[in-house]
Amino acid sequence: MARYFFHLIDQFETEDHEGEELPDLAAARQQAISYARDLIAEAIKQGQVDLTHRIVVENEINHPC
Repeated sequence: MARYFFHLIDQFETEDHEGEELPDLAAARQQAISYARDLIAEAIKQGQVDLTHRIVVENEINHPC
């Protein structure tokens, strides 16, 4: 298992300092998609959607995936 970090980039940069252990990069990408869906759903509930936000996935040696 490898550790992946999910950094949220919007008007601010929110770094994930904890990360998550996942079996591989494919699982990390699926997790990023899940996080993005949750963020978009919450934004819709609040009546404001900004599709310029993104999630950057990094591996345990801080390289973007």
